[in-house]
Amino acid sequence: MNYGFWIYGDLDRGRLAEALAEMLSLPAGSVDVGDDGDEDRRWESPVICTLTPLTGDLHWNLDIYVSEAVPEPPPEAAAGVWLAGRLRTVVAFQAQPFPPSAFWLVAPDGTKTRARIFEADDAPAYTIDAVERPFPALPGLRVAAIPEVIREHRMPTPITDSLRGRVDHEVAARLGAWEGMVTRLEQGWPPDGWYPEEYYRQDLQTRDELAVDMPDEIRGAVEEIDRRFAAATSDSGGGDGDEAWWWRRIPRTN
Repeated sequence: MNYGFWIYGDLDRGRLAEALAEMLSLPAGSVDVGDDGDEDRRWESPVICTLTPLTGDLHWNLDIYVSEAVPEPPPEAAAGVWLAGRLRTVVAFQAQPFPPSAFWLVAPDGTKTRARIFEADDAPAYTIDAVERPFPALPGLRVAAIPEVIREHRMPTPITDSLRGRVDHEVAARLGAWEGMVTRLEQGWPPDGWYPEEYYRQDLQTRDELAVDMPDEIRGAVEEIDRRFAAATSDSGGGDGDEAWWWRRIPRTN
């Protein structure tokens, strides 16, 4: 297993090694901590932590390899919270592979927020562009919505999946987008409990496109997803007579 962490501030290598050994329930001395490019390492150690100094808003990168000999290492998120508390510093780790700027920041007290962090193209430097909510451990960071992680959080689309290969790719993509949004709505807007209005409108436009191009093979699927959408929404009482019925539906608030 591999962990990737970014650390704010100074780093005590001895404390880091102790923290990793404790987190993984290993004896003292089981963790090798060394610099990137250093070949004189204890490569036989069950845990190898390679450090790279950074510039910008984060100061160290930790590339941690945990061998298969270590039983049940914790997930990366839990490990990040552990290290932040144990080292008494801010720890960052990637929230998901795409977009590559999607991170979590964790404070020593366990406070966590999404963050948009950019890596420089020509140097090992990282810039914290924004955080989703105020983060007292690093005061002064810009607070802004980070909707791009929502777009990349894929929802299950079993109805669409059952039809793939039997209908045109673009039709399946539209159906999957509509099904994914309805599932997200039903589940309370994962991953963060909200959904940008722009995305919602785009999904309604996708439903418009399905109405224009609806092969018989998907008609039953669309009707099933529509029923779920209607059950999870209420009639807004607005709109004009030229709009399709789904444009007059708004998510239920209870």
